[in-house]
Amino acid sequence: MSEIIVSLLENTVSSMADLPAVRWIEKKEIKEKKYGEIDSARKKTANALLAKGFEGQQLALIGTSSYYWVASYLGIVSGKMTAVPLDPILPAEELCDLINRSDTQGVFLSPNLLGLCDTIKANCPQVRMMVSLSEASPEKEGVISFKELTESFSDEALDAERLPAPDDVCTIIFTSGTTGKSKGVMLSQKNLYDDVVNVVVRFVPQTTMLSVLPVHHAYCLSMDWLKGFSLGAIIYINDSLIHMLRNIARVKPQILVMVPLMIETIYKRLQAEEGRDKKEVAREILGENIKYIFSGGAHLDPSYIYGFEEYGINVCEGYGMSECSPTISTNGELGNRPGSVGKVLENMEIRFVDGEVQVKGSNVMKGYYKMPAETEAAFMDGWLRTGDLGRMDEDGYLYITGRLKNLIILSNGENISPEEVESKLLSKDLVNEIVVTGADNGLCARIYPDPDLVEKNGLSPEDVRTDLQKILDEYNKSQPSYRAITVLVVRENPFIKNSTKKIVRAKADIDEPSE
Repeated sequence: MSEIIVSLLENTVSSMADLPAVRWIEKKEIKEKKYGEIDSARKKTANALLAKGFEGQQLALIGTSSYYWVASYLGIVSGKMTAVPLDPILPAEELCDLINRSDTQGVFLSPNLLGLCDTIKANCPQVRMMVSLSEASPEKEGVISFKELTESFSDEALDAERLPAPDDVCTIIFTSGTTGKSKGVMLSQKNLYDDVVNVVVRFVPQTTMLSVLPVHHAYCLSMDWLKGFSLGAIIYINDSLIHMLRNIARVKPQILVMVPLMIETIYKRLQAEEGRDKKEVAREILGENIKYIFSGGAHLDPSYIYGFEEYGINVCEGYGMSECSPTISTNGELGNRPGSVGKVLENMEIRFVDGEVQVKGSNVMKGYYKMPAETEAAFMDGWLRTGDLGRMDEDGYLYITGRLKNLIILSNGENISPEEVESKLLSKDLVNEIVVTGADNGLCARIYPDPDLVEKNGLSPEDVRTDLQKILDEYNKSQPSYRAITVLVVRENPFIKNSTKKIVRAKADIDEPSE
């Protein structure tokens, strides 16, 4: 089997063409596409794009998860073309900047984003085609529908000379980043292929998944869609984060791929049913089929893993970054050690330099698009510098202890990883979110208290501050003096987060309601 993305789908289609691949809710009805249908759609898309002269070019995808988004992505990467998934909630100005920086010549947009077309036309002169990700003809001049793009083309397989090579760049994913200018991570066919095949997840064909993450991120794209298709799963599309719990109860998935914030939300909902049998509560809220929740994108406090065990649910934390397609290590069926991020994939190597995690292997990106200086800085002697601090135990489980860039260096020379401090304090019920920063040669804890707990206990602002200070005082007793928290800032609003729900540390001092 060739080490390119579409071979993962083709292997499934060969035995499951008439079985469901994708389902979604539309006007309260569940719509469905079979594996044979999505394979036909991606071949038509590839043939159409190649006929229109897009070979060797970039095409952007702007939208939330949909059948048409996924079919278009698979069509692009079926040939010698590169997909550029972009965050649909970015301002129009930023989207145009990324379109221009990636040299994108074609743009696929969700129907609700067609208002961007005029801005793109005005600011992105190299864009020569815009496609609405729907069957319906868009009422927008110069824009065609997915149906209009593909309907006159065959679903014949591409000739061998038009297929991509394993080393060809097929996807450029812009890092959301919490600081600095976003970088276009160039991932090859083999990068993504090897990520999928080396993440060991064994479940039977037609296992049900519910995709709840943004599809423009490597984590969702690789682990929900590509991994799911490779195993013949039925992938339901979550239509809204607001409806996530409702849709989980309706779909009754066996597998969920999530970020910690979502897992914490589910756990709070489970705990709200006090006094009842926990496994009965889990069946009611999550359905009777749920087996695994995989966590990535940020650190998950191990207390949640132990907590979910009481409800009969396995939560497995993994670790990665866009630059690694994205998986570096994962817990799972072959072993799950709470607090760790699992064992490094078979195709990856790892080393530690001054505490920093560095990796190499077939998952690792080819570099940042048109950013040679940044690419050079990302590597040390051929090893990718993750920027994360970590260690490995005697059984090969990896632990991430902080971010190199976040280290607080005090005047006495002591280095403090704020994430380690934050992790200890997050175990306290009243602490909902926290960022630890340096302050006057000491430490400052900025804390957003748990609003549900505050309301439940009728706590005044003075009560909250007093209780949080007690938590800090208790923490300080167990720490050396240089790790003592000397300043407390109680926030009125949650921290600003990026699209993967990570706190933007550079904006930790901004305490304003979200828009």
